Amino acid sequence: MSPHDLRRKYLDFFISKGHSEFPSGSLIPYDVTGRLDESLLFNGAGMVQFKPYFRGVAEHSNKRLATAQKCFRTGDIEEVGDDSHLTFFEMLGNFSFGDYFKTQAIDYSWEFLTSPEWLGLDPAKLSFTVFETDDEAFDRWAGHVASAGLDPASRIFRLGEETNYWPAGAFSKGPPGPCGPNSEMFYWTSDDPVPGPGYTREDWLADDAAKNWVEIWNDVFIQYEWQGVLREPSRPEKGYEKTGMPDLPFQSIDTGMGLERTAMVLSGLKSVYDTGAFKPILERLAELSGLGYESTPEVKRAMRIVADHLRGACFCIADGVLPSNTGRGYVLRRLIRRAVLKGARTLGFGDLFFYKLAEVLIADMGGHYRELADRRDTILETLRNEEALFRRTLEQGTDILTVHLAAWNNGSRSASTPLPGDFAFQLYDTYGFPLEVTQEICAEAGVTVDTEGYREAMAEAQERSRASAGMDTVYGSVGVLIFAAETKPEPTEFLGYHAAEAETEITGAHPVMEPEGASDEFVLALRSTPFYAESGGQVADTGVIVGDGFRLRVLDVTKQDGIFVHIVKPEQSPNAFGMGQDEALMHLNKLYFGKPVQALVDADRRKAVTRNHTATHLMHAALRQTLGTHVTQAGSLVNDEILRFDFTHGAAMTPEQVSEVESAVYRHIIANLPVVTYQDVPIDEARAMGAMALFGEKYADHVRVVQIGGMPPGDPSFSRELCGGIHVAATGEIGLFKILHESSAASGVRRITAVTGVGAYDWLHGQQALIAETAHKLKAQPRDLATAVEKMLESLREERKKREKLVQQGAGSAAATEKAIGPVVLRIQKLEDCDPAEAKLAADRLVDGRPEAVALVSAVADGKIMFVCKVGAAALTAGAKAGDIVREAAKVAGGGGGGRPDFATAGGKDPAKVDEALAAAEAVLSQLV
Repeated sequence: MSPHDLRRKYLDFFISKGHSEFPSGSLIPYDVTGRLDESLLFNGAGMVQFKPYFRGVAEHSNKRLATAQKCFRTGDIEEVGDDSHLTFFEMLGNFSFGDYFKTQAIDYSWEFLTSPEWLGLDPAKLSFTVFETDDEAFDRWAGHVASAGLDPASRIFRLGEETNYWPAGAFSKGPPGPCGPNSEMFYWTSDDPVPGPGYTREDWLADDAAKNWVEIWNDVFIQYEWQGVLREPSRPEKGYEKTGMPDLPFQSIDTGMGLERTAMVLSGLKSVYDTGAFKPILERLAELSGLGYESTPEVKRAMRIVADHLRGACFCIADGVLPSNTGRGYVLRRLIRRAVLKGARTLGFGDLFFYKLAEVLIADMGGHYRELADRRDTILETLRNEEALFRRTLEQGTDILTVHLAAWNNGSRSASTPLPGDFAFQLYDTYGFPLEVTQEICAEAGVTVDTEGYREAMAEAQERSRASAGMDTVYGSVGVLIFAAETKPEPTEFLGYHAAEAETEITGAHPVMEPEGASDEFVLALRSTPFYAESGGQVADTGVIVGDGFRLRVLDVTKQDGIFVHIVKPEQSPNAFGMGQDEALMHLNKLYFGKPVQALVDADRRKAVTRNHTATHLMHAALRQTLGTHVTQAGSLVNDEILRFDFTHGAAMTPEQVSEVESAVYRHIIANLPVVTYQDVPIDEARAMGAMALFGEKYADHVRVVQIGGMPPGDPSFSRELCGGIHVAATGEIGLFKILHESSAASGVRRITAVTGVGAYDWLHGQQALIAETAHKLKAQPRDLATAVEKMLESLREERKKREKLVQQGAGSAAATEKAIGPVVLRIQKLEDCDPAEAKLAADRLVDGRPEAVALVSAVADGKIMFVCKVGAAALTAGAKAGDIVREAAKVAGGGGGGRPDFATAGGKDPAKVDEALAAAEAVLSQLV
């Protein structure tokens, strides 16, 4: 049975049992309300998106749902390539929210597994585990097993929380969220005879360890809400401390059947990689590489890793994750680089190959997972760019490491001495060179790597990063500002689409706690509010809340579980400043709870924000029109001053393209097109209208559509997007629009910053004044400014040529001193009235042809001093670090700076200390080598 057939059969079975088919959630763990689950990096289970249903804070029209969920887990990434481990996989699941429970879930599982109408598995080849105290589950399975003529004692086994509680170990360790006991189903895959009567728990454990039993399904009986707090808020890896585990409002069912594993079992195969889920990718990989899948064990495993990582990477990108050095982007980058490494070093790919495999996956799975086809261009471009970037990293890092090893072998160090861990980390930290590649190259040279030293160097770097990042409080953080259950108000009615002020009532108040006690700021909930809560890149409204005898400034607004949380500060003296939490809570609610108020949005600020937001929609459409439909939003910031828009595109825009986008936006502004919103549109209907769903966003069943131009909805429009933000009524209200700059935001992501309205006018007025001032200084008319500048530049070019010639002559003369320091040679040159470019040129000349050289150039100009250091390849291997050398020199001269180990610059304020500074730099070099 193919994976596609199994997916359809599973969903059809549960539809026949009264379930509704529900689409897969994103790999970014948004729940059905659109809220991001901060406790997870990726979606690794079918139930993640349904947590609000399990908690009873939201509900679906049908309490029975069935899904095929995309899942991504990297905990066992080193095991990928064996017969069963994957990073990306599909999880089939059926769910009940306060409807049927344990006994019926077990009945459904037994029927689907054993009925000839469905999977028709041999009951004798099935076994079951239950939580050690779950008698109800044991007894229900026992009835089914006995009905098949089998001994329940030899097929059903009781196990502990690490295997039979969900999440694993959650009974004692968490994390926070719904949880409960589970029951797992296994299938016998060994060629040995199926165990008979007398088969014990110990026998089963031994066979499970030997992989004779393969888990294919897991029924979780959700009954409790695990509650706890982080032991150390700044160190999530330290885990949670349990505070309680109350019953959920109702009992629920969460099940998960691994699609690939079950397809393997049904096909009588030994590996998930032999199923139809991987066959098209592996065939294409063999075709591109010219290698047989079974040619060697190394090739086979490498192909499996590449195929698995391709699936994970493509689905991550389709759901809005892009390569970066942090969070989900880092995991994606590591996945792509690991696959490229296997392709380059084991499968022999000398050129880009990874993106070519994506076409096969998209053709195979894009029918069911439409986002693959919709994001095809973005997926291919991202994979291509990331592989090209990594190949440059590989080449650069390999050269440095090879030189280092060669110098080592020619020196006095023993080959049995491991490569220092700090050097291996320096390769990673400076060049992005992976540890595993360092280990492979060293192994080829008969050298090991000090991995413990590597981990220590990484830990030190992380600690420095944490220290520099600080510990700023983020308003709206669930852990900081969530209302206690007993004081939690009802969801807020939002009036802001049509009003900037409202008569309303305070329904809750809560202090913001700091180490010394309650802050002078606190949070309020209102029965209804005109204040927009920060969402979708648009900043929150600000303004005031006025009541009898008090006036509160609204600083920020966030939204939690439908409640608009207003961060406010009294304009009078602080109300609860310094109090403990309980005292402050009582004090604030005594002052404010139930009080009628007038909520007033800062209308001028909101108008500026809406101008920028609508302009962002126009620019998004113009970018797709100019660059291609692969362009999708990858992030945005819309406030009252600027709009900043990140979008997927693999190359810098040309000046002509920037101008074309700017012109297109402005044409639609002066056309004064109507901006129309459609509320509560079913998501499928919105997509049929052509509304763009933003990259990586999670949407509810019903959405809001913002359309620019074209009425009614079926008419052509310039822009149509799913959006919950506030906009102008017509594009003419935007006034002016000006792109300030376009730059790189990340690999495969570009960023545009622009201004509108008064901001654009102020910018243009400033540019006009700058042109007039520059023309005046050059004694030219503004219209002749370009000619005047060109004449001045030509004069400068001639002057520079003369100076460079002098520098080149000086670099090889006695003006450059040199001194042997251990295995390196320090070459120093002091320059006067020299600009930075000339100082760098001098440093280049001092090292040219001298790999053992460390060049140190001082350049004095305009009462300041600059230091430039360049380190040759052999000197770098010996331990010289340019950044350390110039940093010490600049410190003596009253300044600072630094840079890479091979090249660095720094500056000082006291040229009189040049000789003292150079001596200090020499002392540092002596210590390094």
